[in-house]
Amino acid sequence: MEIIPLAMSPVTSLVRAGGKLSFSGRLLRYTRRKFALLSSVAAPSYCAPTIEENHDIERALRALAIEPVDYRPEQKAFADFCARFPFPESYLAAFPAAIRLEKQFEHFVAHDLLGLDGYTQADTYVDIAACASPWVEMLRQGSGLPAIAIDLAVAHSYSQLPYYQQQNATATRFGDASVSGASLQCAYEMFQGNDDIALLAELARVLRPGGRCVIAPLYLHTHHCGYSTPEYYGRGYADSGAREYLRRDCWGVPFSRKYDADTLLRRVLLPIEQHGMRYRLHMLRNAQDIAPGLYCHCILEIIR
Repeated sequence: MEIIPLAMSPVTSLVRAGGKLSFSGRLLRYTRRKFALLSSVAAPSYCAPTIEENHDIERALRALAIEPVDYRPEQKAFADFCARFPFPESYLAAFPAAIRLEKQFEHFVAHDLLGLDGYTQADTYVDIAACASPWVEMLRQGSGLPAIAIDLAVAHSYSQLPYYQQQNATATRFGDASVSGASLQCAYEMFQGNDDIALLAELARVLRPGGRCVIAPLYLHTHHCGYSTPEYYGRGYADSGAREYLRRDCWGVPFSRKYDADTLLRRVLLPIEQHGMRYRLHMLRNAQDIAPGLYCHCILEIIR
């Protein structure tokens, strides 16, 4: 799903969100979005966890016998990755300048924890919920890696490439035990309803023994909550029992889920084990040494 920043001009954001609409169609959408903003003016705004709240989250995890693992990648390793895989400006321009390094870092984490440099032509890597990311094309061109991108819809710019495929991540066309590795970059939190749970069953089916999936970031909070953008706020997209907040600086998000420790255990970690897999919960400990403004605090590694 493409997230459209509100900072864009009204016409630009409408074109990016909806493609080839008539002028009247763009005007109607713009009017509806203005109405959505006005009708949700009293809604509580979303705030990411503070440093102290992140400490509280870790204490809550440990109280449930969930022990995070320290993750301290070297700054040079990230710099080398960025030089080796220069994301095109056409992709990075879709994000505010403050989070462009974050986008690159999320892919670095997947590359690092999956050990993609050790993959051969016999291995298959899948970028799940790839949206308009050039990552798979970059891997194929730069490393010759057999990589496939899947999403519910294929971005127009990649629609002619056979390795960008329209697939539902919870019910893919991959064979049993056919995938060596997979990752989701800033995507798992967008899986609606119980699709976050359904994805785990599909991973158990398609991952080879020893295969892994990396989720970066895994968004956590002190309480089970999430945010919706104005056009979706209060329309029933939030998880049952979750506190719904509003995010006013973008469009296009029905509900972005943030687990608390109890919900993470119930919805994710226990199902992982019930499907015969295991996990590591990594916590980034040296974010400021890597790049300012990184918010990829928690990373989930799932091992078949």
